[in-house]
Amino acid sequence: MKGRPLFPFAVIAIAGILLMVALSFQGLLASQADEGEAEEEIVFDDPIAAGEELTQRSCLSCHGQDLQGLASNPAINALEGKFTEEEIVQIIFGQYEGVNMPAMSNLKPAEAEAIATYLLHISE
Repeated sequence: MKGRPLFPFAVIAIAGILLMVALSFQGLLASQADEGEAEEEIVFDDPIAAGEELTQRSCLSCHGQDLQGLASNPAINALEGKFTEEEIVQIIFGQYEGVNMPAMSNLKPAEAEAIATYLLHISE
């Protein structure tokens, strides 16, 4: 040990590098496996009821309890004639030009469609 004081540090450094490479490879394999899995299709028996529940969970905090708007967030309880269902889905995902709403990327497309169906239903 007296002649090689850096030897233990070199061994630890090499072990650390090998561990990082092994964990990176494991993470790469896990992400590839996730990409290969087919996303489960969601089908709602009653899209209006599902949309109401999803709206309660996802929209009230920004648009208010009655969906009539809150602070700078607009009312979303009277969208009939203003937007189509497809446009509302685009708005939900932040893909509609001219509407400044953060994307709700935690929702699946079928959930966003159920919300749009519900919002148009209550607007009738």
